[in-house]
Amino acid sequence: MDNDYLYSLSIINYQFSIINCQLSIANYQLKMRFIDLSHTISPEMPVFPGDLPVKLKRNKEINTDGYTNFQLCTEMHVGTHVDGPMHLTSNNHFISEIPLDRFAGKGVVFDVKGIKGISLNNIDTEKIVPDIIVLFHSGMDKKFGEKEYFYNHPVLEEDLINFLVKQRVKMIGIDWFSPDKEPYPFHKILLQNNILILENLINLDKLINKDFEIFAFPLNIKADSSIVRAVAGIKDSVQTIGGMGSDRRKPDSVPE
Repeated sequence: MDNDYLYSLSIINYQFSIINCQLSIANYQLKMRFIDLSHTISPEMPVFPGDLPVKLKRNKEINTDGYTNFQLCTEMHVGTHVDGPMHLTSNNHFISEIPLDRFAGKGVVFDVKGIKGISLNNIDTEKIVPDIIVLFHSGMDKKFGEKEYFYNHPVLEEDLINFLVKQRVKMIGIDWFSPDKEPYPFHKILLQNNILILENLINLDKLINKDFEIFAFPLNIKADSSIVRAVAGIKDSVQTIGGMGSDRRKPDSVPE
């Protein structure tokens, strides 16, 4: 065989090697599965003592009216919601005026169960970087509606609050009522520095040691804050069929 022929064969073998490598990579795709972090809105939803209860009623029936409809009357600080700067500062911008990218992004969660005053000593500070969404899992979501939930919840300490501001995080999220107590000084510090506050989350234990993103968009509403459907997207490596992108997992179905 001459040198040109051998060279051509080596090129062909090299190209096949690249194709095989690409097919192997294609057999695995990063899929995102979603974890609901939100309490269900219902007339039975617990609210802070003194707040107006949620009113949700079915006011039209398919059999008599030809269609189904529900009417909702609620304050914005019930269930899972996000506090905007207008809530406790002189900022006059409605929650609907805040750019949507402030309500989504890469997240990190810290397990702080059993800690009443959460300080810098209780977290890995290296994980707190600019524009990250920082979540704190206390397990208090299991006591949602109990007196302890509203009055004996954990708080974030001043050193931690100042560090979050220094690192310019995007948003914090907690699975209890408030990051501080009345008169809510740390609320004001966070909001004055354009750090949004997600309150009354659930299922944060499912995010521990996971690579995830947070999505917590408010209603497009002219209000200080908003109820949200907060979710986490966990990135999983999923084997696909034949490298053609077909997920082996059975997709979620819409209830009938």
